[in-house]
Amino acid sequence: MDTSFASAALRPPVLDDERAWQRVINGWTPPVTLDQEGDNLPKPETDWTADEVQNSNYNSKALNAIFTSVDMNMFSLITNCTSAKSAWNTLQRHCEGSESVRRTRLRMLTSKFDEDGRI
Repeated sequence: MDTSFASAALRPPVLDDERAWQRVINGWTPPVTLDQEGDNLPKPETDWTADEVQNSNYNSKALNAIFTSVDMNMFSLITNCTSAKSAWNTLQRHCEGSESVRRTRLRMLTSKFDEDGRI
């Protein structure tokens, strides 16, 4: 029995592509074009430059890695995200909380440590 496929399916996804990771850090938005009135319209994919296609592919790679790394509860939070950055930020806010929540948690841990000498 060939177990190479089964073992590959059990490995977590790895985002080891620096350019894909940059889509998580810097974000990605679909290319736009200006109409005659000067308004932004989505650029047809057939008109995308090679660089725009490449950036879209890096975003898709990063987004796929995020999607396949989370459980169904987390996935439901990010299922409508179209950029890796927005999915990442949503998960970060959900898991870590806002800056004020993190500061409050830190103060609580500091107080507990000061009281008990342990956490």
